[in-house]
Amino acid sequence: MQYDLAAKAVLEHGKEAIIRCFLGLPLEEAELIEELPQETVSLRRSDFPMRIRLKSGEERILILEFQTRWESDIPLRLLDYTVRFKLKYHLPVWSAVLVFRKGGGISEVYENDVIRFSYKVVKLWEIKAREILREGEIWVYPFIPVMDCSEKEIFEAERRIYESELSGGEKADLLSALAIFAGLKDEDIATKLLKRRRDIMIESPTYRLIKEEGIREGMLEEAKEMVLEALSTRFGVLPLDLAQKVKSIQLREVLRQLLRVAVTVESLDEFEEQLKKAIGERRG
Repeated sequence: MQYDLAAKAVLEHGKEAIIRCFLGLPLEEAELIEELPQETVSLRRSDFPMRIRLKSGEERILILEFQTRWESDIPLRLLDYTVRFKLKYHLPVWSAVLVFRKGGGISEVYENDVIRFSYKVVKLWEIKAREILREGEIWVYPFIPVMDCSEKEIFEAERRIYESELSGGEKADLLSALAIFAGLKDEDIATKLLKRRRDIMIESPTYRLIKEEGIREGMLEEAKEMVLEALSTRFGVLPLDLAQKVKSIQLREVLRQLLRVAVTVESLDEFEEQLKKAIGERRG
């Protein structure tokens, strides 16, 4: 949850810059759609529909989704949103997913015997942080920790945000988001950022997410993602019930144990047996 809210905090300030930088669209303006179409099932916190206008004057609906890792049901979810927003606004609809962590199974087309649906996937871990710093697009800096970056580049992004001419509230939101995303790379970096800029971060509603409890929660989610990523890399698309069992675990020591299992077992059935055993031991 904290990554979704951090992404939204940045998006509310710099949505135009984010769309231009990550999607390469010749954008004139963008407006978040807060009121959902009446028929639409609730969007997830990571989904952000926007009404955009290109420099050509053309208007479109853009559905932008932030994902910690790729999930197999993303294409169908985007297809559902695309159809519903198309029916509501009668405008062309584009869909794009920004994925933070490297994983398998990613595609930009969903196809079966009835339909063919395409969308944009941005693999943030492949983007060079030094290029983003060179371009000077400050609204994108909070995402640098999930890019191909060094610790030095993360702290350079922090310095530039802190010394910028942005308002205090804008700096607070960007620095808070930077610290949250840094937790995906290294807990120590996130903690350092929190301690260094606590004076200004406290102005941001996002700040509460990066207190000690929030960072622990983030590391727990990261541990779950690592287990699922190891399994999907070795065995392909995972059964939904198995993924849900892993996501329900709330102890990092159990997840660390399961990560070791995930890289050594010969089959998903063997992993599931070890999973039942690990959960059973804790309950016992």
